[in-house]
Amino acid sequence: VAGHPAGSLGSTSTLLYSPYGLTLDSMGNVYVADTSNDRIQFFLAGQTNATTIAGVTGIAGATNQLLYFPYAVALDSTLNLYVVDTWNYRILKFQRY
Repeated sequence: VAGHPAGSLGSTSTLLYSPYGLTLDSMGNVYVADTSNDRIQFFLAGQTNATTIAGVTGIAGATNQLLYFPYAVALDSTLNLYVVDTWNYRILKFQRY
């Protein structure tokens, strides 16, 4: 569904680096905690090219725009996204993408 077919890691929009948590919405879109890239990736259903919707690729930090080892993601009934931001010891809420 996502990432390199031979298992290579990376930080481009088609690659992942230590993906841990994921969730799907009712339309089949996939949200991935791309942990070692410090970002959340959004894949439209059937697509392999993602959009970064939280964090900045490869830059860890503690501001509202940065993540540090995001581990898990969840959606509520209105598609707000919740992110477990592990090394910042917090859970963040992002408005529907």
